[in-house]
Amino acid sequence: MTLSSLLRRYSSPVFSTKRLVSMSQYGSSKKPTLAIRREDNSVWERRAPLSPGDVRHLVKQNIDVILQPSNRRSYSMEEYRQAGAKIDEDLSAASLVLGVKQVPIDLLMPDKTYAFFSHTIKAQEANMSLLDAILEKNVRLIDYEKICDEKGLRTVAFGKYAGVAGMINILHGLGLRLLALGHHTPFMYVGPTHNYRTSELARQAIREAGYQISLGMLPQSIGPLTFVFAGAGNVSQGAQEVFRELPVEFVDPQHLSKVAERGATNKVYGCVVDMEDHLVRKNGGPFNFQEFQAHPERYASNFSRLIAPYASVIINGIYYAPNDPRLISIPNCKELLQPSNMPWLPSSPGCPRLPHRLLALCDISADPGGAMEFMQSCTTIDHPFILYDAESNTSKESFSGPGILICSIDNMPAQLPQESTNYFGSLLRPYVDDMLALAEMKPLEQTLCSQDAKNAVIASHGKLTPNFEYIADLRAENRAKHSKRLESSMKKVLVLGAGYVSAPCVQYLTDEGVAVTVASALQHEVDALASRFQNTTPVLMDMKKDMEPIEKMIADHDLTISLLPYAFHPQIAEMCIKHKRDMVTASYLSPQMSELHRASVYFNPY
Repeated sequence: MTLSSLLRRYSSPVFSTKRLVSMSQYGSSKKPTLAIRREDNSVWERRAPLSPGDVRHLVKQNIDVILQPSNRRSYSMEEYRQAGAKIDEDLSAASLVLGVKQVPIDLLMPDKTYAFFSHTIKAQEANMSLLDAILEKNVRLIDYEKICDEKGLRTVAFGKYAGVAGMINILHGLGLRLLALGHHTPFMYVGPTHNYRTSELARQAIREAGYQISLGMLPQSIGPLTFVFAGAGNVSQGAQEVFRELPVEFVDPQHLSKVAERGATNKVYGCVVDMEDHLVRKNGGPFNFQEFQAHPERYASNFSRLIAPYASVIINGIYYAPNDPRLISIPNCKELLQPSNMPWLPSSPGCPRLPHRLLALCDISADPGGAMEFMQSCTTIDHPFILYDAESNTSKESFSGPGILICSIDNMPAQLPQESTNYFGSLLRPYVDDMLALAEMKPLEQTLCSQDAKNAVIASHGKLTPNFEYIADLRAENRAKHSKRLESSMKKVLVLGAGYVSAPCVQYLTDEGVAVTVASALQHEVDALASRFQNTTPVLMDMKKDMEPIEKMIADHDLTISLLPYAFHPQIAEMCIKHKRDMVTASYLSPQMSELHRASVYFNPY
């Protein structure tokens, strides 16, 4: 790095001079050494944090680079060797270790500086043991996700190629989903992202599909197709680049409903939805980005009401923080999957209309239970799609049946490993000097490096850094919520009767995580409820003939809800009083039940 480039990068001349002294010390005494570790998080992980071109540049700067051997990388070891890297299994000579995904706990070297995507900043439970090990081993952790500029925007990310890969995947999945619904479309000729050597080859296939669409090859009965891009950052922009290979017309959010109902079928429609398009202050007033960043709880989202009802496909690239308002909740999703009413579209047994407008979600942000609450688990490259059924709140690996097709691969860019590595390395390389300075393990306040890099240090000297001490509080909060959910899941409710009024009751209870047993004399009624709602156990029982099994079940449950004819209630109530179990019924209060109420108070005055 030249003197002029350093002076441009650091605004303070004094600071720049000190930084140059630090760099000269590297050259005069000990060459700085960094290592590129082998990725072992997934069989599909073929990326690296730096490309051979990046390594060649660093070696010219008098920086030693050690590469851990791996035949899985998309770039070969020979390419790195020719760039000047030393191939070695042992990385202990390096003060800085670079990776992409999380490092296995047993492979963490104590007293080293690591940089990788740790997925710990939201106190993600799956990675808390990793964070504990980092603290215990005195590892200084730099998380790429927190390298941001002065506006808070991320500067080192795979985001663009997450969007590119995600868009290719969802077009492929859309073709299969529409086929399962009875429609052959040009999307059938778009393959999964990882089948293409480069994104350009995928774009070529999409352009060919777009040509077919422009000739009117989309079935008329499916109506206009609308693609909503949630977010306007790098992820969204990467997805839009691919989307523009189709014959597209972009519309503003306020015009989305019009084209969704009356648009053409020889093109597709795109709509970019940014924060100000769906976030509203709960107490009124205009949207304010700074206020939202500091107090997201003051805002609500109308995405599910004003945007989602008119979307055929949603591509979500919005970062979700724990207190942010959700775009679509589980109840919202049930509303969105109601049958669409477009009688003007042609329809016949062989050319059916779509069961509902919303067909697919590509959740590139990959936050289970986050902005899209119904997306409860990430998919994988080898199993990229699941079908979510809102009625039962369950998912299955299928393209057929009711529901939304979901693609939410948490390592989406790994499907385009070389392009992703090139892109990411070009963004990371300018921070390598800063990271090598941090790898000296001096106190942060004494380390001469950019503030952007310092702000990305999550753990140092066995402690969370001040900016990330909130993780400990968030962990405690998550543990409390988990305990509450666990306690709730242990509650058992017996519902007597499985008629029409039972379904809303069972739905409410199961949505709250309660285990429900439904008892009825009619097999088809209890089976229907059990098939619709999770955690529901059907029991066939004739209460006119034998009440003894009912009494045993009452004793085994925390609450009994009687939806039987009112004549049964006194007998059910007597059993509940006997076993000191609560009872709820929706019938009117008879004199007999009033007497039993007084008896229940006598046995349990509280």
